[in-house]
Amino acid sequence: MYRVVIVDDEPWAFIGIRKMLESSGKRFKVICETTEPLYALEVIGKERPDVIFTDVRMPDISGIELMQKTRALGVEADFIVISGFAEFSYVQRALQEGAIDYQLKPLDMTKAEEMIEKLFRRLEDKRNASDLSVYISLLEEYKDIQSMMKARMHRNLYQRFQVATVYFNSTEFDDTALFDFGNKAQFTTLKVGPQKCVFIINSEEDQSELIYNGLIAKESLLGRAGISLSSEGSDHLSNLLKTSDLASNDCFVDSSNKISQYNKGQKNVVRQYAKQITEALELAQYKTLKEITSGMPSFYVANGLGIEDAVFMWNEIVMHTTANGENESRFIDLEYLDYSEIKEKFMNLEALSEYLFELLSDLERDQPGDAGSKFKELLHYTNKHYQEELFLKELSNRFFINVSYCSELFKKVTGKTFSQYITDLRMKKASELLQNSALSIADVCKTVGYSDYFYFNKVFKRYSGSTPAKYRKDWEK
Repeated sequence: MYRVVIVDDEPWAFIGIRKMLESSGKRFKVICETTEPLYALEVIGKERPDVIFTDVRMPDISGIELMQKTRALGVEADFIVISGFAEFSYVQRALQEGAIDYQLKPLDMTKAEEMIEKLFRRLEDKRNASDLSVYISLLEEYKDIQSMMKARMHRNLYQRFQVATVYFNSTEFDDTALFDFGNKAQFTTLKVGPQKCVFIINSEEDQSELIYNGLIAKESLLGRAGISLSSEGSDHLSNLLKTSDLASNDCFVDSSNKISQYNKGQKNVVRQYAKQITEALELAQYKTLKEITSGMPSFYVANGLGIEDAVFMWNEIVMHTTANGENESRFIDLEYLDYSEIKEKFMNLEALSEYLFELLSDLERDQPGDAGSKFKELLHYTNKHYQEELFLKELSNRFFINVSYCSELFKKVTGKTFSQYITDLRMKKASELLQNSALSIADVCKTVGYSDYFYFNKVFKRYSGSTPAKYRKDWEK
């Protein structure tokens, strides 16, 4: 939700502007409306709004001067000038000073709605680019993190940092209304997905309880959330970002666990469990293998394990099959994965455990005579729905093909694993949209099925050799 200041010496003008903003849904929030431009300037310096609507002719200072003084404060707000004067000189001067639009009173609602839509897209693009840049810099420790945090916070920095990663239910979320720390802490937010927002909390002490209570109070608005531990100094922010994101995905193990605080993975516990699976596989004890894999979800919940532990177990099994020279075609889909890739590959831990049993046991592989035509149907469905959440296990069930055989068919027919095939479809479409559409990069990301701008950025760079932004820029040359 973008914050708005309205400055006009005619109070009746507030009504039209407010009506125009309200018609766009929950995209904007008016934080100040005043007839006094000097007071507006105080608010602007303190609150640093995203958008300022101003008249040109006002007492004390003009709209043009307000723009100049706002820039002098270092506030990079977008200005919309709404005036009763249509003279070219006013319009020209406003645009020269950086106003992005000039509307005449009384407002033409059709034109105003078009302007608001363009404004929103502009703000989204600007924020997404800025927030993603900061997020990547923090995550990969590219820049002076302390200076970056000082620029993002309103007050002097406290000693401790903590991160909450939140996935909202809607793309139109208000990231300013989730937490109220009073004087105990300050925070800044980074929008890093259509529904994903990262909160960086800065305080003198651990704020886990206040963060958790804030999330619980707004639970109906959230899909899931993760809270990092707190740490002294900004040098640990990269790790805090990673661990809060990991925690936000612990619902992969337990769907009832919508809000989770990070706990370090229990590798020894998981290693022993993975060993039971590999030993049963070596001895071809498929009944035992079935018991172990089917009991996996309850074992994880009972031991307080999370997605980090699920990833570790998966990769332990991949390592075992590789180390033992297993080269059977049924193991073609066993590849090392990180937690983002695990989430793409499986709906939840239960689906992962079922998949493992079917893949490792290789039982009941005999297929009816029309398996080939069924796979063609599956492939056609995949080509049409690649932007949705698709999982090989669910698709193989839907089209009545054994999952390990389905995995083999993907490699045989397409030359790629299922995961590689889906990624290839998404990246080709993303490339096409970046070349031939006016969609923002955030919208391209969403259109091809990704909920995380950073992950999309990483996958696209691996696929094309450059980031989406650079790819588009190079294409336009």
